[in-house]
Amino acid sequence: MTAAASGRPQVGVLIIPDLPVSDLVERAAHVERSGLDSVWVADEKFYRDPFVTLTAVAARTERIGIATCVTEPYARHPALIAMAMGTLHEQAPGRVTIGMGAGGSGFPPMGVTRRAPVAALTEAVAIIRGLLSGEEVNVEGKVLSFTAGRLNFPAVPLPIFLAGRGEKVLQAAGRVADGVITAPFASSLTLGGAAAAVAAGVEARTDGVRPPIVARVDVAISHDPVVARDAVRYMVAMPIWSSYPNLDYLEPTGVELPAEVVELVATRRYEAIGWAAPHIPDGLVDHFAVAGTFDEVVARLRDIGEVADQILVNPVPTTDHDVDQTIAAIARARDAAFPVPAHPA
Repeated sequence: MTAAASGRPQVGVLIIPDLPVSDLVERAAHVERSGLDSVWVADEKFYRDPFVTLTAVAARTERIGIATCVTEPYARHPALIAMAMGTLHEQAPGRVTIGMGAGGSGFPPMGVTRRAPVAALTEAVAIIRGLLSGEEVNVEGKVLSFTAGRLNFPAVPLPIFLAGRGEKVLQAAGRVADGVITAPFASSLTLGGAAAAVAAGVEARTDGVRPPIVARVDVAISHDPVVARDAVRYMVAMPIWSSYPNLDYLEPTGVELPAEVVELVATRRYEAIGWAAPHIPDGLVDHFAVAGTFDEVVARLRDIGEVADQILVNPVPTTDHDVDQTIAAIARARDAAFPVPAHPA
């Protein structure tokens, strides 16, 4: 998925597959009817399968881009990702993007270890890109391997977007990916820092490509900005919990993390995310989520669009906007923030 022809950022919607597939498909159709550009399905263990869901979405929609956000190369070997997404392309030609990150969801029950994420992602890109180019692939890497294999059906190269938060992964994405997904950066300050890391990786490229940046942001809209902020505190707490004790990504904000939040996330109990959420200060909400009234969200999207080429929204419900209402409001906010340029007569 590339920048829109109009020059304004494309805006897509992240779907968590925590509903029956029929409901997820209807939500994707709602995204398409709303005029937004893409649907990205999360690979969250152990909800509905993202590849099956995307196939159903492809059959129900006609225009929007479809992608994973994100799958991972540990529990899912990259050759199987290439096989699945190459098959999906046959159902939705020209609409498919592979979004991949270092994962983590569901690893402990499966006995899967997340190790050497930069190496794993780099090796995964090499395997997937080679297979989708119709080549026989041989990769013997630090984390992944694939020996003398190829896809047994005609395939076409698909864009591979890598997701990251840490500097090393973002640099690697800038170096090898077709696009970069950043999260949870939601201000020009924090997103600018992520973009700088991507740019450092781009300097090592030999193909002259600058991969587009997709800002993955949590968005809550309410007539009461306090309600909207409260709705996203859990989403801001989640990466703090998952990143602990490495919280370097918070430092550029200059906002101090309350001691009670540190104590709670240090327990490593998953429930601690919810316990810590009420203590997340507004300063961090402003940098790592988009929350407020409609007009405030318009301004924030415009700010993000100064740095990002695309915006990927996780719609967070509030007391006066359910998920579908939030999606519709985001479509209107996109049009307000980035009007379609008028064509000369």
